[in-house]
Amino acid sequence: MKKNRSIAESVRRWMIAVAIAPLVIMAVQGYHCARQAVLELKHEQLQVVAQAKEQRIVDWIHERSNELMMLSRFVALDLHRTPSTNCPIIEAAIESSFLLNNSAYESIELYSKEWQPVWGRKSKVHDENLLLPPSFKEELKNAEGAILSKPHIHEDGMIGIHIGIPLDVKHESSAKYIIAVLELSSTVYPALAPETSEATAVQSCIVSETGLLLTGLPDETTSTERMVKLPEVLNNAGDKPVVYRNFDQRTVVGVATHIDELGWILLTEAETKHAFMWLHHLKVRAVITGLIALSLVLWLAAKSAKKISTPLRHMADVALSVSEGHFDTRMKHFPGREHVQVADAFNQMLDEIERAKEALAHAAALSAIGKLSASIVHEMRNPLSAVMMNLSVLRGVVNDDPVHAELAEIASDQARRLETMLNDLLLFGKKIELHKVAVSVDDFCKEVASCVRGEEVENVSLDVVNNHHSPLFVDKEQMLRAVTNLVDNALQASPADGAVTLTVRESEPLETVLEVRDHGSGISDRVGEKLFEPFFTTKKRGTGLGLPNVKKIVELHGGTISFVSSPEGSVFSITLPMGGSANE
Repeated sequence: MKKNRSIAESVRRWMIAVAIAPLVIMAVQGYHCARQAVLELKHEQLQVVAQAKEQRIVDWIHERSNELMMLSRFVALDLHRTPSTNCPIIEAAIESSFLLNNSAYESIELYSKEWQPVWGRKSKVHDENLLLPPSFKEELKNAEGAILSKPHIHEDGMIGIHIGIPLDVKHESSAKYIIAVLELSSTVYPALAPETSEATAVQSCIVSETGLLLTGLPDETTSTERMVKLPEVLNNAGDKPVVYRNFDQRTVVGVATHIDELGWILLTEAETKHAFMWLHHLKVRAVITGLIALSLVLWLAAKSAKKISTPLRHMADVALSVSEGHFDTRMKHFPGREHVQVADAFNQMLDEIERAKEALAHAAALSAIGKLSASIVHEMRNPLSAVMMNLSVLRGVVNDDPVHAELAEIASDQARRLETMLNDLLLFGKKIELHKVAVSVDDFCKEVASCVRGEEVENVSLDVVNNHHSPLFVDKEQMLRAVTNLVDNALQASPADGAVTLTVRESEPLETVLEVRDHGSGISDRVGEKLFEPFFTTKKRGTGLGLPNVKKIVELHGGTISFVSSPEGSVFSITLPMGGSANE
């Protein structure tokens, strides 16, 4: 069974949901934007670091190449003077060169045209395939300047490269090429060393065309051969920042830079835990801000829920009090236009209920009177019929006696009046069942005129104005009784030689109006308030049931009756819905 929540709880839940959704969306969007901004900033920083390291490495290579070029010219000059490589002058010249004291050079050697070693200094034993691979010899033979070999692993596990330069010797000499073996661990490694600042920790490595990895980490300086594959994401990155797992399976932000002179790829990386360090603080601040905002929303939700639910709880209390019999209880006004409107409407409803209760009690009393009246009428009609029959016989017997004939006539007149009163009383207490038929307006008006008693229309004319072109769908007898009653009253209220007008017309929307107009002295406000109350009359011989019966008949037809009065006369209007069908 679904739990029936209170309005206050529902308001709180909805306000919290409505508040949290934008907060979460803004937090996610803000974090995404901040992360992207950090990536772009870190990417720019890595590009700057990569360019600096690339320039440092390229400059180092150029320096070695230039140094060896100078040495080759010096050696070539000595060979011009002394073609023999065993000449002490050449050996002294090379030994006196500062290159031999440079840690970047592992060895410097001279080779003949047939690639045989003719002289060497600081030379270490290398495999011939590593020292003079065919591709390197082919390039060197056709070169005019310095040629760099591909990086490779030496026998001692260190990574190195070779620089070769052909000697510019015009005559035949046993020395044709000078080749230097560069040792990278003490030269390029420092350029790849990580940054010391933890907040901006950046590390670099070099990957050769063959996949050989060279890093600046100390534990890598004595490593054996290590072959790697460049992350695929870097091949398609372009200038966009990328996040990937590096060779050590750490998540990093990286930039790949191509060093064309060496055919190397320089990777400059920063671990994401360092790159996104300040995002952690941003998340903490965002959480704190969200909690503050949520607390504010909860407070506003509680205030709003209380403001909405308090008048409703008060309304429920008032309704409960009224149900317990305290009919004079009313709602008080709370701040807010809507609350005031609800309170006024609710109090107006209670006032209407109070009036309806009084009207119901009055109707119940009238119903009881009606039932009692009907019972009395049935009991009185048989004796009254006997009295009227006997009076009719007696009138024939005393017809020749003027005194007794007059008394008999008075008795008969009073008996007829009593019969009229009983019939009105019976009609008032009787339940009426309508039998509607289509009635011609002209025929209806003629029957109304014929039903008016002759003595009542003496000296007063009845004019009929028919502006209605459709038939009436009414219970002919009942409606005839109602309209005739109004016409009788109008004739009695009109002065001598006056006129009463019966008008039938159409009205919007789809209504029929029957108006009875007289030119009497009008109806006072005091009398008008009680005009349709049973047993109220201003006539000496009235029963006070005529107009109540008229109202009863009209309302059973779904219509209304009203009147407008002035010192120049009164107008009673019956408004009926147009249309219907016979025997409805």
